[in-house]
Amino acid sequence: MKDIDFEIEESNNIDIKEYIQFYLSKWKWFLLSFVLFFSIYAYYIKHKLPSYNVQAIVLVKDDDGGVISELSPFEDLGIGIGGKGKAIENEIEILKSRFLFTKVAKELDLNIQIFDNNNYKKNEYFINKPLDIEIKRDDSLLLNSEYEFEINCISVDKFEIKDVTTDEKQIAFFGKPFKINNINEIKIKFIDKINLNINESKYIIKIVRINEVVDNLKKSIKIEKVNKESSALSISTKIENINKGIAIINNLIKQHKLDAIEDKNMVAKNTIIFINDRIKYITNELSGIEDGVSMFKTKNDFFDLKTKANIFLEDQSINQKLLLENQTKIELIEFVINYLNDTKYNELVPSNLGIENISIEKLIETVNNLQLEKNKLLSSSSEHNPVVIELDNEIKNLRNNLKESLINHLKSLKLKNKNLIKQNDALDYELNKAPSQEKDFKEIQRQQTIKESLYLYLLQKREETSISYAVTASNTKIIDEAYSNGIPVSPKKTLLLLATLIISIIIPFSLINLIKLFDTKVKSKKDITQLGTPYLGDIPIYNENEKIAVKQGDRSSTAEAFRMLKTNISFIKNEDNKDVKTIFITSTLSKEGKSFVSLNLAATYGLAGKNVLLIGLDLRAPKILEYLNLNSNKGISNYLINDEKSLDHYIISLPEIENVSILPSGPIPPNPSELLNSNKFNELFKYASDNFDMIIVDTAPVGLVTDTIQISHYADMFVYVVRANYLDKKLLQIGQTLYSEKKLKNMAMVLNGSDLEKGYGYGYGYGEEVEKKSWWKKPFSKK
Repeated sequence: MKDIDFEIEESNNIDIKEYIQFYLSKWKWFLLSFVLFFSIYAYYIKHKLPSYNVQAIVLVKDDDGGVISELSPFEDLGIGIGGKGKAIENEIEILKSRFLFTKVAKELDLNIQIFDNNNYKKNEYFINKPLDIEIKRDDSLLLNSEYEFEINCISVDKFEIKDVTTDEKQIAFFGKPFKINNINEIKIKFIDKINLNINESKYIIKIVRINEVVDNLKKSIKIEKVNKESSALSISTKIENINKGIAIINNLIKQHKLDAIEDKNMVAKNTIIFINDRIKYITNELSGIEDGVSMFKTKNDFFDLKTKANIFLEDQSINQKLLLENQTKIELIEFVINYLNDTKYNELVPSNLGIENISIEKLIETVNNLQLEKNKLLSSSSEHNPVVIELDNEIKNLRNNLKESLINHLKSLKLKNKNLIKQNDALDYELNKAPSQEKDFKEIQRQQTIKESLYLYLLQKREETSISYAVTASNTKIIDEAYSNGIPVSPKKTLLLLATLIISIIIPFSLINLIKLFDTKVKSKKDITQLGTPYLGDIPIYNENEKIAVKQGDRSSTAEAFRMLKTNISFIKNEDNKDVKTIFITSTLSKEGKSFVSLNLAATYGLAGKNVLLIGLDLRAPKILEYLNLNSNKGISNYLINDEKSLDHYIISLPEIENVSILPSGPIPPNPSELLNSNKFNELFKYASDNFDMIIVDTAPVGLVTDTIQISHYADMFVYVVRANYLDKKLLQIGQTLYSEKKLKNMAMVLNGSDLEKGYGYGYGYGEEVEKKSWWKKPFSKK
């Protein structure tokens, strides 16, 4: 076989034009993807309620900017409130607590939701609710139950209610109680009967578990510092109903303020109780001392005390004053120590009692802050909580440290008191000339003065604490109340539109490439020529029921492809360097279109004026007569078995195909291989060669049986048909092996069923089972 000029080895470089053309041929995939995803986008935008951002800014003050301590009434005694208040992070955690969110949910009735059921978007009513719902229930129902009802107004007086869960329906009257599901008593009132439109009065009522509402609030509300340096907090949420978002945030701030005030009032209340106890104790002592003074004066007839005043020296007066102050401090220290011994660890410690010791002041403040934090945790937790246990241990240790500090401070005060007494005794010694009655009275009077001053002091502090209790302020200040600018933050239409566009391109692109990756079928000329086998040309897709595609004057792409095939065959020479005369048509598998190629190649030569004999040598699965709608029970198998009749008896003229006769295969024999080895086979081809210009032979597939190889020496050349999108690329090795081993003379391949309109081999071939597909099925059929 001479070199064939039309055999072209394609470059390994990527053909950009072919690559683009391939995806353009899949335009219906992309169109369907665009329609699908943009429909989803339109549906989502139509049904999705827009969400808005609602935000408030609050300032958290330091403790010295508004927090009332137990010690604050006694700051003038040296027990002040030092240090900073709670950290901003602690305030954030308090604002996020389930305790506060539960209060918000209950006060705003967030677990009872009313929605409009007249259109696609289920708008929730919050401010101007059309219905007023009253439910008589216990806390367990409130916390653990969930219901959904549909309300359809029938008239201004009655309505139909449907339980969505159970599909239970009943007629009820506005303003009258009724029972449904597990709710023993529910009453619904229509607020605005005057403007009632029966046709548009459809609502959905949802009763949600409080715990679920609280969980949603914790997830949706964001609390963070405005910046690192500031103590201002931003409280924000994204919500579909602006009024609802504003109400939730404002109520959360309100609940936080009330909680902070309650904590502070608890401290003040505890301090008042402590002062009242001390006043009661001092009153009893003072009453006893006054009785002693009265008895002393009566017994000793000692009334003219003013005449004895000149015996006190200036130094003694100063010493008495110091001794008096020191005695007062000792009494207060002893009061606090006794209080610590008598009270439990969960009680707050009185503060600001005049103890001039900074470390003690700090300890008392720290103990009380920890105790408040523990009490807050206990309101929403149990004593077995690890955090509560840890706080309890810390409080115990600090109270013990406080007690030790107070005892040490008391010792120092008593030592000081002892020194003052010594000084006073020295002065008394100098005044030994004074009557003993006066000295005794002075001692009694000193005790009376101490108790009176302490009594008056406690009365004053009780009033101050009562005033503080009445005017307690929160440690948070609203800078900006909850506000929304009314601009939706979601859905972001532009971003969603861009994402939809990207997805609608990526999805079909990925699917096409995935299918292409796992599709191992022969697609184009490139798959064949890269094996190094000669290539005759493409035959495009032919979807007509008529199997004869080549007719006189037909200029279709299929007819032109067969004419091109005939032209390319003319370049091939036989062993004698003459034009080929006997052409065998074969393939790897059945249904690759070799019978179709044989029939139309014969028709092409017939139209060119050649006298053509089409021989059906696929004795196992003959198809040519079926293609021609002919019935014949005679053919080659009869000839090879029967010696009596000549070949003329079996040859059929085809008037619909000019210059073409057919020698059918005949009945399917039980032993095709033995018949092909018959001696009469030489006579068959000698007769055909002597009486016809061209001999086209439709043979059996070489990948299934050896029939074709047995008779390959009768051929001048082989046309090896490969069906696009049908034959696996691995099976091309069969044809390549036959070519390289020269088992098939002058073998050249033809791609059947290529999609020439798209510029590359792609489509369904021709065979006995070709299905004509609708245009909308073609892009999604397995190529």
